[in-house]
Amino acid sequence: MKLYLASFNRASDGAIESLKRRLIEKKMYTDNASEATHILAVGDRSETFDFVLSWYRKNKPIIHLWAGEVASWSTHDDVYRHAMTLMSEIQFCTNKEAMNVVTDLCWNVSKEPNAHVIGNLMLDDLEIDKEFKLPETEYNLVLYNPPSRMSDAEINEEIESIHKIVDGTEYIWIEPNGDKGSELLQGHFTHSNFQRGEFLALLKNCRRFITNSSCQYYEAPFLINKSQIVSIGKRNSDRNSKDSEMGEKGAVNKIIDILEKRYGQL
Repeated sequence: MKLYLASFNRASDGAIESLKRRLIEKKMYTDNASEATHILAVGDRSETFDFVLSWYRKNKPIIHLWAGEVASWSTHDDVYRHAMTLMSEIQFCTNKEAMNVVTDLCWNVSKEPNAHVIGNLMLDDLEIDKEFKLPETEYNLVLYNPPSRMSDAEINEEIESIHKIVDGTEYIWIEPNGDKGSELLQGHFTHSNFQRGEFLALLKNCRRFITNSSCQYYEAPFLINKSQIVSIGKRNSDRNSKDSEMGEKGAVNKIIDILEKRYGQL
């Protein structure tokens, strides 16, 4: 098999780098979608959904990574994610709760699920860039992505709440992900994107992590105390992973094993 990774999210791109390396080692990866035998859809981005839908119509087999997550109806994410799950023939889930969502979703439309709990993929790559120059003084780290189903006024209200939290302190505010409403963050964020190792270094050494990103459930609890995480607003407020056991490593190996058993070793 030749897998093409359909990922259009810079945060996800960094998180799945360890998986990409193993797929390359196993000669199971291609960066050319036209020569791929399978598409591995990553997450819930609208761009990923558009790409996957086009290949689904061509009867290209789809595999869905991070299937079954539930975030919040303040975004379009759940609709895109669950639609890709229904188009997929294998579903990789972070936890049992997500797998149950996939199972129910599939049976409700008479589709047989093929869901697997593979654990927290982010833990396979928590390597911090030790050469990255950190601020010399204490700082707060802010990562805020606008909820796509919220009004401009609601988003501005959440932005204002962040300013109240960081008022009078040094902070690093990272550029949002480009979703609808990101233009409202112009003039608020202080830095563009960081490489994953740089971001993890900033996260590990921050005073507080102020965010509405799913990172607050996946990576942050393994680098800082939960008391340092300040959750903002509605986005990811209903994330079904937040109360799950997320400390299991080895997701990359599990994914490779499942693929090899299903499609054979190449």
